Amino acid sequence: MAFRRTYSINPQDIGQPKGIGINVLYNNSTSVFNQTYTTKEQVKSNLIHFILTNKGERIFDPTFGGDLRASLFEPDVVFDNIADRLEKEIYEYVPNIIINNIELIKASDINLVNLRIFYSINNQNDNLSINVSTQSI
Repeated sequence: MAFRRTYSINPQDIGQPKGIGINVLYNNSTSVFNQTYTTKEQVKSNLIHFILTNKGERIFDPTFGGDLRASLFEPDVVFDNIADRLEKEIYEYVPNIIINNIELIKASDINLVNLRIFYSINNQNDNLSINVSTQSI
């Protein structure tokens, strides 16, 4: 017997494209702000914004941010604790995703950590990869 999968589609993703947010990633385009047109793009942008923001950087919300750069390069870092903390805080500030896995991989010869987050939005799987190094601090 064949089964049909059903997917939940956000009403903003149907019909004429309308900008629903602003993308965090900037490229060499002619516009000042790049808009996002789907919920998937906007959630990924929100997730990147959250992770790359340190606590205390956002005005009127000092608890916002993944505080990743501040906590990664401390002595005796336990990556599992950082991953657990990130997962709890992401659910608080980006509630419309389901996190499947968070990986923190450290390069032994250089000061570089690769963060990979595997998540899903309305049964659509996606992932995010961010490299954090001491040079970017």
